[in-house]
Amino acid sequence: MKLNDGSLNEIEHEDIETVRRRVENRKRGHRRHRRSGHDGHRKGRIIVLLIPVIILLIIIGIIIGAIKGGALDDIGSSKTEADRNALFGITDENQVGILFNDNYIEDTAILSNGKIYLPLEFVLENLNAWFYYDSNEKLLLYSTPTETKQWAEGDANLLEQDGKICIALDLVKEYTSLTVSELMENPSRIVIRTEFGTVTTADVTKSSAVRVSDSKKSEVITKTKKGDKVRIISSNNLWSTVETSDGYVGYIRNKRLASFTDGEEKAENTAADLNYDNISYDGKIILGWHQVTNKDANASIDSMIASDRSMNIISPTWYSITDTEGNLSDISSADYVSKVHNAGIKVWAVVDNFNASGFSATEDTLEVLSYTTKRQKLINTLVSSVAASGADGINVDFEQLSGETGLHFAQFVKELYIAAHAQGLVVSVDNYVPKAYSMLYHREVQGVVCDYVVIMGYDEHTAGSDEAGPVASIDFVREGIEQTILDVDPSKIINGVPFYTRIWEEENGTVKNSSAVGMNEAASFVSNHGMSTAWDDVSGANYAEITSGNTTYRVWLEDAESIKEKFSVMDANNIAGAAFWKLGLESSDIWNLIEAYASGNSQ
Repeated sequence: MKLNDGSLNEIEHEDIETVRRRVENRKRGHRRHRRSGHDGHRKGRIIVLLIPVIILLIIIGIIIGAIKGGALDDIGSSKTEADRNALFGITDENQVGILFNDNYIEDTAILSNGKIYLPLEFVLENLNAWFYYDSNEKLLLYSTPTETKQWAEGDANLLEQDGKICIALDLVKEYTSLTVSELMENPSRIVIRTEFGTVTTADVTKSSAVRVSDSKKSEVITKTKKGDKVRIISSNNLWSTVETSDGYVGYIRNKRLASFTDGEEKAENTAADLNYDNISYDGKIILGWHQVTNKDANASIDSMIASDRSMNIISPTWYSITDTEGNLSDISSADYVSKVHNAGIKVWAVVDNFNASGFSATEDTLEVLSYTTKRQKLINTLVSSVAASGADGINVDFEQLSGETGLHFAQFVKELYIAAHAQGLVVSVDNYVPKAYSMLYHREVQGVVCDYVVIMGYDEHTAGSDEAGPVASIDFVREGIEQTILDVDPSKIINGVPFYTRIWEEENGTVKNSSAVGMNEAASFVSNHGMSTAWDDVSGANYAEITSGNTTYRVWLEDAESIKEKFSVMDANNIAGAAFWKLGLESSDIWNLIEAYASGNSQ
């Protein structure tokens, strides 16, 4: 082969070019192929990395949706059921739990022979205090304005079990405005309501647990379904306290509630009102207590009804309880009543519990009033005698009563009203100035039943007081009236005013003696001892004192000026009038002031 041959060289050159182009083309193709493969691989890796992100986003979306839908509420929530019997205090199969005005009551009702019986104490404290139980004679009583209804031991309306007295629910419903549910089972329970007015209800949007407390960790009392209605008791940011239709109170999440609605709720069972018709007099009452200690003392009435006095009522102390059987001493006089009536004055005879020898005002009064037969004997004897004398009313002055006597005294007042009004007699009752110790007199009962309620607005300081002081300071009087008005309509209130003053004797700063004297005697004492008086704004009285050696005499005078102060407070409260203890202790000039008060011109 000759390398320098021209034709051969051309051919070889073309072949080489062809080969070169092919090689270049292959290189370019290879580079394209490499680039294409690299891009695809990168895209694949991105997709692989995105998959878990997408999955995570999907999961997050599901979680958010679940949260919004409340599907996660049950996560970590307690499914433990509460002891429902314990909620109601049920320990026996015959017991019935009570849900009362949205509260679980510790005491339980009793199911016996198909009837529900409520504990007496629960009835008296929460449902109807007008019931009265005589534990001595095993009697249940209920007084209306015209009669006292009575149920004895063995009656189907009474049940005694394990020493606990219970009253049939059906009987309570006859005399009480309330709503009572049907008996529900497992556990046995009823819902009682006596508080009514605006109530808020809501619909349950999804099945949900009602719990013991506002925590999903707390025990489950009951479960609600979608569409159930619950009564809203209270709410915070997350939870509401509700009463369910199946008779439970517990907590539910707010997000489970919707369609809140306000409505008015009324008692399903409405009892008849106790409408007591009271006797009232026109104009201000001006009453004078006349202390009469024996039959012959009735003759002193002539001096007590002098024509220049503006009294329209006189109250002679005629009757006292003498023994624990309910007997009375009686010094009433029809002739006395006739003379008083001829003077245009009415008579309210006083009955007391502290003037008979050997009779204890505290212990023996309890004995009489706590037995129905003895109490009613006392009432019937008293009313018969007062009516026979021709008197117009009765003034009850029972003092030094024990707390235990309170409910029996209230029942006495109810029963006295029935008997007295059947004879057309006024019933009035004397009371201490309201203090904690005198709550037992049940002024709230007197305010309904009595025609007049009298405040003994004196004896702020007595012979037994450790320190000297006024008989009736103006603040003492004001408090007595204002506190009584809380329970009694002012048109029924009579304020007792003292005609007496106390002279105090102190030795080395300690009270040695205290004596009660009339207005004239007090004025004479001040004058005879050369004592000067000065008005004391705190007591609302003229005050005088003198010291001789180790002895100091103090006097807060009850006179025209102090009584005028009292009349001012009485007028400001628009009460019915005044009563004065006692006739014979006043100075003659006091009647001009009383007449001005009676006519509305005491200022």
